[in-house]
Amino acid sequence: MPISAEKPPFPAFYDDLDLTLEEIFKRLSDGVRNRRSAFHTPALATVTPQGAPDVRTMVLRGVETSPLTLRFHTDIRSGKVDQVSQNPNGFCEIYDSNCKIQLRLTCRMTVLGDGETAERAWSETRAMSRACYQIETGPGTEIPAPGAAVYAPERLDEGRANFAVLMAEVMKMEWLYLAARGHARARFERGAGDWTGCWLAP
Repeated sequence: MPISAEKPPFPAFYDDLDLTLEEIFKRLSDGVRNRRSAFHTPALATVTPQGAPDVRTMVLRGVETSPLTLRFHTDIRSGKVDQVSQNPNGFCEIYDSNCKIQLRLTCRMTVLGDGETAERAWSETRAMSRACYQIETGPGTEIPAPGAAVYAPERLDEGRANFAVLMAEVMKMEWLYLAARGHARARFERGAGDWTGCWLAP
């Protein structure tokens, strides 16, 4: 039987702004559960007191849709927490090399150390993750050698004092889908509860 030379059809979202927006929400939600998804580990940028960008990869722990907000977990002693307290502007970038999709998100960030959101997040955190917060030496602290910062397995719950939730409320999104037929780029901005989109030159 001869092999078909037909190319697979382009996804329905290729030239449809509404479907593209749906695809963004779907991929972000999937990124919370699917560890193999590129959307599971976005790059998150904050701003240093000197005005420079500071970027790190973080695990996407949750997504709220109204308003669109991404949830990450962090150590209250980390540098990013101090940065957010001084400047809440942030940026999130995700690139899925398999699907050739890039998503860039302009965010306003807040850190929650107390309250229902933080308590619920801590209760859902696995023991191996709680160990990171129990270590007495805070992230970024100078140590004499790798392995010098250790934790005590029997005291995991003590890490709650250092645990916090970083919420990144999305204000604007840029989508880029790379295709031989022609790249599709779109921008979405949040208005009074709704998103408005337009196509951009790639």
